[in-house]
Parts: sequence; structure tokens; C-alpha cells
Amino acid sequence: MEYVIIGGDARFEALARLLSERGESVGVVGREARPWMRAADTGALARAGAIVVNCPPKADMGMEDVLKAASDDAKLFTCGPGHPDVTDGRVIDLWTDETLLLENARMTAEGALVSAMRASPRALVGMRCMVIGWGRIGRALTELLVALGARVTVASRTPVGRNRAVERGAEAFDTGRIERALPGHKLIYNTAPAMILDAAALSRVDSDAMLIDLASPPYGVDLPAAWNLGLRAWREPGLPGRYCPHSAAQAILSAMDRLERGEGSI
Repeated sequence: MEYVIIGGDARFEALARLLSERGESVGVVGREARPWMRAADTGALARAGAIVVNCPPKADMGMEDVLKAASDDAKLFTCGPGHPDVTDGRVIDLWTDETLLLENARMTAEGALVSAMRASPRALVGMRCMVIGWGRIGRALTELLVALGARVTVASRTPVGRNRAVERGAEAFDTGRIERALPGHKLIYNTAPAMILDAAALSRVDSDAMLIDLASPPYGVDLPAAWNLGLRAWREPGLPGRYCPHSAAQAILSAMDRLERGEGSI
């Protein structure tokens, strides 16, 4: 089959290589050609049996352009939280595959730990860490931190989330009372896409703590306010694509195969 991949980070280059190793023909839009993937144009889109689009597309071609250029029997795999609001039977949203979402969360959590370990003079064993949010990434982070021997506090808005965190060996607080829980924690991860750590909350953070925001926009850490307080704070977007692109690409390809077979949707 002929594939075209539009946009994306290093994981999509790795995806092109995996497809090429399977014997598929692969073209790319918005990326430099490599021996295993050629530069593609509108004509290639019309010939492709499958098109993979990182959403929102970062190439010059928008989703409407892709749909117009694609053949009627092509499959369009969209990947990422920026899924376009389109009604088209050719579109297959990879972000409806729960297995892919869980694998992506685990890789994000692993990359987030690596980021902290590179930046911290402390070992994670015995460190007081906080995880804000109890979604997929928050759960994965908590499980990894507890397994490494960290002392973990989870901030969750729901009693169910707090109970699940305690079952996994963490302490738990209501996010609405987070200012009382912040002191003493040396590593704080935010996974909630809402402004949780504003200037008032940040004033309660230890001066030698690190804060890592893993949330999508509108994010959850007021970085300028943190920097004004002299805190070490930063964002880590797109970790699977930067930390483990080959593994992330393999997860995407497996999801494509499942959804093409009609399996794996939420």
C-alpha cells in the first residue's frame, strides 16, 4: 500500500521507517525526505491508500486540503488531541484507541521522570513528589514514582481519583486544597489542563522544588509567576516524540492496524 504522512515530530519519521520495513511505499509532506521516505505532493495524496495526519497539521496543508486531495477509498488516520471537527467516513481517529492512549501516557510518564532525574541533584527514592491530576498520565506517573520508592501525593478533584491514588500507595488531597499540600514537595508534576498553580499557589512551593507541566493548553502552571519567585519550572510537551520516538511510532502503527480491523476503539 502507498502511505503518505503529513507533519508530525520524530515519532512520525520513525513511523515512516517502520512502514517502509514492512514493505510499504511511504511519502512525507512537511518533512525532509530520507532513504526510506520520499517527498510527497498532491498527486501522491490522490494515489495513497492511507494517509496519516498529525493534528493539528504543522505542514502548509490543512485538513480540508487533505480531504479534497485524497481518493474516495483512502483511509485518513488522524493522530493527536487536535482532531479536526470533520464528518467524513474516511477519517479514522487514532485517539479513540484506548490502548494507544494508555501506551502514550506511560511513555509520557517515563520521559517526565527522565527529565526530572536529569535536572535534580536528588534521587527519586524517598523524595516527596506531587502529581496533580488523575488522568491517564497522572496514574502512570504515580505508579512509576511509587515503584521507584518516592513518597507521592496526588491532587485530584474527585473522591474516586483520590481513592485510586491511595490504592496505588500514594497520599491524596482534594485539588481545591492544594495550597495546603504543596510545602515539602521537591518535585511537582502537573497534568491538569487548567491553571492550578497560579501565583498564590506557587508562593507556597518550596524554593528548591522543581515544577514540570505536562498538561496541554491552557496548561496548569503559571511559568512567569514561578520564575518571578525563583522557582525551577518548565513544560515538557510531546514527550513520546522526543523521548522514545521509535516506541511511540510502534504504538501508533499498532493502533492503525487495530482500528483498520475494526478493533480497539473506546
